[in-house]
Amino acid sequence: MIWHELLPYIIFAVTFVASILSGMTGGGGGYVITPFLIAIGLTPQQSVATVKLWALGIDSGSITAYRKKAVKQKKMALTLALVSVPVGIMTFIAIRHLRNDNLQLAMGALNLVMIPILFIKHHEIKSRRRHQIVQGLGFAAIIVLMLLQGIFASGVGSLINVVLIAVFGISVLETNLIKRKASLVSDVVVLAGLAGTGLINVEYGFIGMAAGLSGGFIGSKFALHEGERFARYALVAFMLISGVWLVATAH
Repeated sequence: MIWHELLPYIIFAVTFVASILSGMTGGGGGYVITPFLIAIGLTPQQSVATVKLWALGIDSGSITAYRKKAVKQKKMALTLALVSVPVGIMTFIAIRHLRNDNLQLAMGALNLVMIPILFIKHHEIKSRRRHQIVQGLGFAAIIVLMLLQGIFASGVGSLINVVLIAVFGISVLETNLIKRKASLVSDVVVLAGLAGTGLINVEYGFIGMAAGLSGGFIGSKFALHEGERFARYALVAFMLISGVWLVATAH
């Protein structure tokens, strides 16, 4: 009874801290929240679906924090926002049909494989935007990463930042803003597609959305000044623990 009564507060606390860390690093909160929801009793499908409400909150909070930052790459921002619509459609179709055991194993493996990505310092990445073929391949990679991020609700979206910086020469702060806006569009499409399926735990989802909205805003504001290094190592610890647990408990 006590655990049941405290659970909403625990969910808020975990998602709030994860949202701050995600806001500070430009992504990665899904590494923490998705396995956490599975650990408290949701199936992998339910966890991924419910996390979309949290994503809606953190994307909105982060975008609000960056509201004074003008987007110079308007064409890229618009293109990714438009691409997010079909990506969102493919995402909710995939979530509906993936088996829970396969989904959990894939999420655990992604958590472990993606750990080195958090050690990439976005501001030190060199732009290699020299050829249209390279940019075309880069854009194709972004679409694949958006789809993986949507289906597995993991921090694989961090790689989108890397591609935008290295291939297209976009600044670190602007990549965060562009990615969050595209993700927001995808969140809405996926949530619309999953409505009525019973996969979304509305109570947990709205708690996560509130935590994401406030935590994402705080983390993004903090990222404008300092603190990314601490968040990076904290997320690595969460990813390692949750990744091993997900793989070990997948049936």
